Amino acid sequence: MTATDQTLPALDEPIPARIPGWLRAIRARRGEAPRFLNLHDYAPAARRLLPRALFAYINGSAGDGRALAANRAAFDRWCLVPHVLRGVSRRSARTHLMGHHYAMPVGISAFGAAAVIGFDADRAMARAAYAAGVPYQLSANSITPMEDVIRDNPDAWFAAYLPANPSLIDRMLTRIGRAGFRTLVITVDVPVAARREDETRAHYAMPLRPSARLAFDMLSHPRWLLGRLGRTLLARGIPHIQNITPGRGPSIFARSVGAVGGAADFNWDHIRAIRRSWPGRLVLKGILSAQDAVTAQQIGADGIIVSNHGARLCDCVISPLEALPAIRQACPDLTVLLDSGVRRAGDVITAIALGADGVMIGRPFFFATILGGQPGLAHAIGLIAGELDRDMAFLGLLDLRESRENRLHRRG
Repeated sequence: MTATDQTLPALDEPIPARIPGWLRAIRARRGEAPRFLNLHDYAPAARRLLPRALFAYINGSAGDGRALAANRAAFDRWCLVPHVLRGVSRRSARTHLMGHHYAMPVGISAFGAAAVIGFDADRAMARAAYAAGVPYQLSANSITPMEDVIRDNPDAWFAAYLPANPSLIDRMLTRIGRAGFRTLVITVDVPVAARREDETRAHYAMPLRPSARLAFDMLSHPRWLLGRLGRTLLARGIPHIQNITPGRGPSIFARSVGAVGGAADFNWDHIRAIRRSWPGRLVLKGILSAQDAVTAQQIGADGIIVSNHGARLCDCVISPLEALPAIRQACPDLTVLLDSGVRRAGDVITAIALGADGVMIGRPFFFATILGGQPGLAHAIGLIAGELDRDMAFLGLLDLRESRENRLHRRG
């Protein structure tokens, strides 16, 4: 029985009893709870733990950071109108996405090289998501074989970067299908490698290039060096990018690892061919235009993720929240998820009010995993779940889709 198939508590139970057992257990813990009260709290702690180069890789953005700031500012332009005396004891955040029931419409975004930076992070994230009953995407740029991760989370989604070579695509789809993945997410917004200046200044690069500066950076963070990287090297040896090719991929020190990502000549014709051959659910990640959303729907995609890649690619693009209303209007029946900038339960509700079916969160959940492994991520998931439960009560929402019923108010 999966985490999402478990019997739900009776809806007329007192609110504390209705909260899932995994969240009640987290609330009962002492120690980390006062330190992390919301998703914003994780970045400062991760900055202290991580070498400067690695923190820049995770937290950095393209250009001057305007798109990154815009991702957050877009949420600040909206607020929600509460309705009172609605009898909110029967509220529920449970949601249905592409044929699957989830505990809430909040998932964990894919993050490349996760298990290089946080020990066994791919599996920790997969397990925490499965236990909580929320979506999880495994990145193709991961060092844990997909076949291991799917055993920890049979509901995991695989987030692929695919080449333009049809033969390689077919072999890759065969491997993904044989592993047991039923949802394929194709990242479509990375035709060329990004350049993030914060990373360059901090001496981060792929492939990793040993240098005195990088060595000093790592040695000056012994808790990470011994507790994360050291354990990874002992357990795995030199990490390899395991899931970018039909076989084992390059090591993180190999020159070819710098080319890991999308392909400049990958196009809609490849998506059409993939749709014909891939029997599972197909999701395209990185859509920001209504026209592209319509094309995806016409081809037969089951869903899209409206995303600007966390503002990590291009600094002059529209924010996903700004793009969302036009996309929903153009594709009223398509499953639409939103990624980039979500940090609070109010952001989740705002996105749903503007047309999203759910959201994905990247950096804060990754930071939580680096800092505390599977229990750390479980705590972070619990924070957003608790916020969502309370905000629904304060707003008078029995179901999150009720937020679309004249609840939005634009500030200013």
